[in-house]
Amino acid sequence: MKRLTFLLALSALVVGCTSRIPAGFQPLSSGRGGNGFNGETLDTRPTGYDAMANAIRNGTIPPEAILATVYFDFDRYNVSAAERGKLDAIAGRVKGTKVIIAGYTDHFGTEEYNLGLSDRRAQSVRDYLVGLGANQANSEIMALGSQQADKSAAGRQSGAKDRKALVVDVNYGGAAAANRPAAAPAPAAGAAPAPVNNLGPL
Repeated sequence: MKRLTFLLALSALVVGCTSRIPAGFQPLSSGRGGNGFNGETLDTRPTGYDAMANAIRNGTIPPEAILATVYFDFDRYNVSAAERGKLDAIAGRVKGTKVIIAGYTDHFGTEEYNLGLSDRRAQSVRDYLVGLGANQANSEIMALGSQQADKSAAGRQSGAKDRKALVVDVNYGGAAAANRPAAAPAPAAGAAPAPVNNLGPL
């Protein structure tokens, strides 16, 4: 209950009263491995989402895992009529899998404002998919704000590619492989295996 109260208070500050946020405020990480409050994480993502969530956070999403990319107008979060067809087209696939919907913004505006806007964009996409029959329990939201935006974008038009939400298939087979460390090379044919020391340190 304390966590929920804290999140509601934080949301009110971020969305409605950005002028009251103290200088140097750093938003809490949305990932399990990120910085939490007093050493804790506030992420409540169910198990099974972590591999793809890490890929999203690191900007290494396998292209085949992206079911749809929905773009938004400047400072807007409603799914426009021009973008709804993309979600209509994947509605059947979303019903049969788990998805993460990741929201993004361009770099204009404050970090806190962009984080809230990216969350609303992702939520808007999820609401639309739920309206098409998707199970809300099989979807998670990630708000990345302007973390991965092109900082060299000089105007609204050049930042348009960053104003988006991605619908990502959590069950895509390459998700775990994308985050798995590279395997050690196999020994050459005929090479003797390395000796094993079972005696402990000498």
